[in-house]
Amino acid sequence: MTHSNELSETATQPQLALSNEIAATTDADATFMFVMLDLDVPPQNGTQRRVLLHALNTGFKLTSQTVGTARLLVSSAKGPAAYIGPGPPATDTIAHRYVQLLFEQPATLRLSDSDFTSITNRIGFDVQNFIATERLSAPIAGNFITVDGRAEAATPSGATPTGTGTGGRPTSSPEPFTGAAARSGKHLALAAVLGGLAVLAI
Repeated sequence: MTHSNELSETATQPQLALSNEIAATTDADATFMFVMLDLDVPPQNGTQRRVLLHALNTGFKLTSQTVGTARLLVSSAKGPAAYIGPGPPATDTIAHRYVQLLFEQPATLRLSDSDFTSITNRIGFDVQNFIATERLSAPIAGNFITVDGRAEAATPSGATPTGTGTGGRPTSSPEPFTGAAARSGKHLALAAVLGGLAVLAI
């Protein structure tokens, strides 16, 4: 499934929804955290491409409200790493890959807003180290979109710069993301970002 969106649809944090299939097997009292990563931040001063943490939001709970075949998640928290919308530079030579992951949040989570006070604190985020340090289980759900800054530059929409650059037109990836959950025997399939709703699915 491939779906194109205007940049404005991802400029602000989407509402999150968990597929009914996963929600049905989830503890009703569980708390979740949402992580979003750009895997393709352009190199600087001879470095390799790096990862940028676009969001790390805690406190999500399942609601009874449904959208299609998914149940909405809600949280009053905006951090500890507030959402930054996709915005790869129009001068980059590749489309950026954005991974959205949902973890069950442990009661022992040791993060604060001061950990992510600037972009510098978010560059080079090591999700595997984060999982190990915080003793997280594999992500229970995920989503994967691509954003090409060159596409937006070719068809300007008047969008303002956000995150790592300017412009970009996100699409759902036709390839599944194979991260920690896939290695543990689960398979993260794609979902879509539709009208500000990110449906997280396995």
